[in-house]
Amino acid sequence: MKKLTLEILTQESRVFSGEADLILAPASDGQIGILPGHVSLLTRLHPGEMFIFHGPQIEVLALGGGLLDIHNNEVSVLADSAIRAEEIDIYKVEEARKKAEEALKQKLSTREYVLAEADLRQAVMELKVARRHHYGR
Repeated sequence: MKKLTLEILTQESRVFSGEADLILAPASDGQIGILPGHVSLLTRLHPGEMFIFHGPQIEVLALGGGLLDIHNNEVSVLADSAIRAEEIDIYKVEEARKKAEEALKQKLSTREYVLAEADLRQAVMELKVARRHHYGR
């Protein structure tokens, strides 16, 4: 059976590199399912959950948006941020959420406000992923 080759990169690291039978990703038009033989595609990814099915295993990632490229069963993801669900530190993310909420209550420049909003959205999404999959430290 054909497989997909998947690579997920952020500015900091290679988060995943390997084969997959099925990938579910939060694309700009909604959740996209990618199987071997998928047509070539370049799409924007929104923050959300990404599922990687390989064999009997399913890996779940909290994705902070990015770009997804599919070509000849090779899938490349350039992510703004990506973390495996089991690596999410709930206490650390909860602190980041509180800090972002407090920042939003302050008088901020437009730039600072947008950054604080983005931090809050990222923290909420990571908490949701960790709690949904019963992970977190």
